[in-house]
Amino acid sequence: MVEDSMASTRAVVFKESENLEGKRPKIEGYDFNQGVNYSEFLNSFVSTGFQASNLGDAIQLVNQMLEWRLADEEPVNDCTEEEKDPSFRESTRCKLFLGFTSNLISSGVRDTVRYLVQHHMVSTTEHFSFFYFERLCYLQPIGMPCPIPFLFSK
Repeated sequence: MVEDSMASTRAVVFKESENLEGKRPKIEGYDFNQGVNYSEFLNSFVSTGFQASNLGDAIQLVNQMLEWRLADEEPVNDCTEEEKDPSFRESTRCKLFLGFTSNLISSGVRDTVRYLVQHHMVSTTEHFSFFYFERLCYLQPIGMPCPIPFLFSK
């Protein structure tokens, strides 16, 4: 009975490896010996490893969203006259929603969030916080809404 249970467990846990060559990019990092090209460095995240690959995919998706214009799409039959106007279509862009947790605000990432908000690179933000500390100390000074009054002096 115990041996059957162990055999069953081994069958579930120890799966035979599958060859992924040609199915996924080869995992390799950026070669800094070639100098630093920030665009290529960010693009290399796609093949750096699991977390970096997900970040690389996200970077590519955000770049597609930043480049998209309504003018890229053919007008549909039920468009309004305004939606058919070429200047309106060229000015209509993708809306970017940035969601983040409070721990990013109390870390160095807050400067990246501040930059994105300050330069209108995101349409709206949603921050999730279990602590008011981040909201009090970090969000209010960069112009983000704070649900309770700012209590610290400058």
